[in-house]
This record gives sequence, C-alpha cells and structure tokens, in this order.
Amino acid sequence: MKKIAFSLCLVMATLIALNVPLLAHAPPNTPPAIGTPVIQPSSPTYTAPVKVSVNVTAQNSSVQNVTIIYTTDNWKMVNTTLIASYNSTTTTATALIPAMASGGHVAFYVVAFNGNGIRGVNNNSGSYFGYDVAAPPLVPTTTNGLIVIGVIVGGLGVFAVAALHFLRKKSGTSSHPTN
Repeated sequence: MKKIAFSLCLVMATLIALNVPLLAHAPPNTPPAIGTPVIQPSSPTYTAPVKVSVNVTAQNSSVQNVTIIYTTDNWKMVNTTLIASYNSTTTTATALIPAMASGGHVAFYVVAFNGNGIRGVNNNSGSYFGYDVAAPPLVPTTTNGLIVIGVIVGGLGVFAVAALHFLRKKSGTSSHPTN
C-alpha cells in the first residue's frame, strides 16, 4: 500500500514538474458556452428570411435547448422567441428570422440551457447582435411593376376624363358643336 501511495505521489510530482494540467473539469453548475452568431445572408434583403447559426457547447451535460430572441422595434413592444434546431455533432444551433417586408433593424440574442437546467445567455454584453434590412424600392423596376404603373396611370386618365365631362355638364358647356 505504501508503494502505491509513493508511486502515485511520484507520478503527480512528475506531472506538476512537467506543467501538465491535472483535472480541468467545469463544475456542474457551469452554463452552456455560446459563441458569436453568424447570419446568412450577410446582407439581408426584405424578401428572404435570415438564418442565424451559433455554436453552443455544455460541459458535464448536454445542450437541452437553444432559443433566439429577436425584436424589430428596439425591444419596445415586439420580441419573438424562436426555438433553434440543435445539431449535437456539430454543436451548432440554427433558426430562421422571418423576412422584414418593410425593412428595418433586427436585434437579437441567444439563450441556451444545459441538461442540469443551467441557463447561458449571449447578448453581446448588452449591445445585442443585429442587422439592418433595406426597405423595398418605391418604384417597381420589373415588367410586372411597369404593368402596375401603367394600370394606375390609365386609371387616373379615365378618372380625369370622367371628371372633366362631369364638370362641363354641370357648367352647361359642351364639347359638341351646336347647329
């Protein structure tokens, strides 16, 4: 027994002398580690959703769930929670933030829970993560847009002719010659 204890002490002393880390385990109450989210596309448009991907790991446990919380009005009234899908092999969580049809700013942060119910949050130190979406153009540039403009202009023309006809009738003048 003394030989085993002596051998164990000798091994420990050697490891310490060689600067080898001994036990480096996280305590069971350590929250999940959440990386910096990445968005795709990197320059979002008003027509497509944005995919948010983030690396999440948990020591001494597994990742139980990951959510993305986002706002489109700077946290005044609107905030939405999305449950992210989590791939334990790649340790990547992903979620889709819907397209912003009228453009604007999206701010978001990530929350994750491990198997022990411990919560981790990455809110970019209170600054949140975010991206801007350009508003749609006011004048359509496609063929369909030109057709819409043509219909609107045509409708305005019909309205103008009808209005002139009505006004002339009301004033008693006519555009038809009298004999």
